[in-house]
Amino acid sequence: MQFVRPVVKTTGTLARTVQNMGRVRQVSLVLARHGLGMLVSGVELPGVKVSRRFESTPDRTVAAIQELGPTFIKLGQVLSTRADVIPAAYIDALQSLQDNVTPLPFSDIDAQMSRELGADWRGRFASFEEVPLATASIAQVHRAQLHDGREVVLKVQRPGIGPRIRADLGVLRLLASQAMAEFPEVAMFDPKGILEEFQKSILAELNFNAEIRNLNRFRRSFADSDEVIFPEPVRELSTERVLCMEFLDGVPIRSARSAGFDMDIVGRRYLDIAYAMLFDHGFFHGDLHPGNVLVLADGRIGVIDCGMVGRLTGEMKDNIAALIFALDRGDYRTISRLYFDIAIKESRVDYAAFERDAVEVVERHWSGGSIAEMHIGAYLMDLTRASIRHSVHAPPEFTMFFKAILTTEGLAKALLPEVDPIGAAQPFVQQLLADRWGRERLEDEGSYTMLSMSSLARRLPITLTQLLDDIDRQRLKFNVMLEQPRSVQDAHDRRQNRMILSMYAITGAICGSVCLFWEAGRIFGIPVLSVVFYAAALPLFLLTLAMTLRNRG
Repeated sequence: MQFVRPVVKTTGTLARTVQNMGRVRQVSLVLARHGLGMLVSGVELPGVKVSRRFESTPDRTVAAIQELGPTFIKLGQVLSTRADVIPAAYIDALQSLQDNVTPLPFSDIDAQMSRELGADWRGRFASFEEVPLATASIAQVHRAQLHDGREVVLKVQRPGIGPRIRADLGVLRLLASQAMAEFPEVAMFDPKGILEEFQKSILAELNFNAEIRNLNRFRRSFADSDEVIFPEPVRELSTERVLCMEFLDGVPIRSARSAGFDMDIVGRRYLDIAYAMLFDHGFFHGDLHPGNVLVLADGRIGVIDCGMVGRLTGEMKDNIAALIFALDRGDYRTISRLYFDIAIKESRVDYAAFERDAVEVVERHWSGGSIAEMHIGAYLMDLTRASIRHSVHAPPEFTMFFKAILTTEGLAKALLPEVDPIGAAQPFVQQLLADRWGRERLEDEGSYTMLSMSSLARRLPITLTQLLDDIDRQRLKFNVMLEQPRSVQDAHDRRQNRMILSMYAITGAICGSVCLFWEAGRIFGIPVLSVVFYAAALPLFLLTLAMTLRNRG
């Protein structure tokens, strides 16, 4: 049994690998056809020829993503928020990506509802509209009414979408690894970090229980507000793949003007809600584009599609407050140091050059007057983009925060010219600074620091005594780990693979030679077993020879 388990596990892994390689080949062909072959140039597949040159355009890139399906569409939508690593022309094109999918036959929805809510699911609703209200790559939305008269909508996950997305995530991980191996300079954009965040986000969207938790948290945060509403989830009619929630009867914010709403009031409410999430709560909607913002008949703002959210810890809010505070004082060097401290460094950094670029960004965005004149979102995003050149990049949570501010400012400029997004942000920014540098906060931090120093002072004599004793008795040890460059490791792996294949080829040849003395069963005078062993050894030998010629050393 100890032998069977590894064999079964290996067989299952091999089957998944074969299936994924078929998808890898399909993805490679689509990317190559749209001029993006360089992304898969490290993946060698029969019948797939790719160019190592970048030959695409924004429109062709979007067309490729649309053709590859829901996982890649979602990735494109996420990349459209990464103005720090994606050129502006591609950002604009990626922002046009929509889940352009045809509705599922209602028989598929009926089957999914039966699996999730039981065969008698229809009896739990007073009415259920079979024609979808909206369709997307992950779920389809239907309107319904409960027996108590409540109007609801149901997000029903498309059958089989989960396994498909998980398979595509495996393909994306392979492509990211190959791209970094072929083009080491790609590592400065942290593709694996971006992919990890994307995987976390899209897997959360596959589990509607996560969206229920997000909705409940938003509802608690804005419980005292009469300006915004988040749909109330109906827990007893929701599962991991079906989400039932309150129906918000409103018009998209982009249509509110033509519907006769006072856009000055709408704009003020929208900005208050967005900035409260960003600066006060530290828990914010990660995709607050116009399609997810409704205006209800009573003037309240309705916010939907809360599957993607961002979070800021207290420490992260303090760092943002410190950046803004240093900017308000015109302390450029402190801004550079603060950003450098919170950022992720991929390699050794020329700090003097980094500081020069950071100061240049500050001077470009701030003339030395009031911070109220400044576009905070654009400033933070430009600072992030400039840092990339030095292999310094902001953690994903900060990047999402920066993009959320930009999205808020951009929506206001495009649809709400009556309001000033920069002026609307100031009370929240000032409150953030007051919370960080207020007397009560400083006193709390002083007390905490004194307690920490007191604890350290008590431990220090014992720790120093033990350290000196270890040195005196020669017990002090250091663990040193040597890291090889990826190219050296790859070359070693290739040599090892060739060695293993050659051993198999030699073993087959030896076995075939030993069986030459076998009398039973011959083909052209050669024993059948010898033919079998030689037939197995020959392709292995040829494959080893081809690998040796292609990868010398």
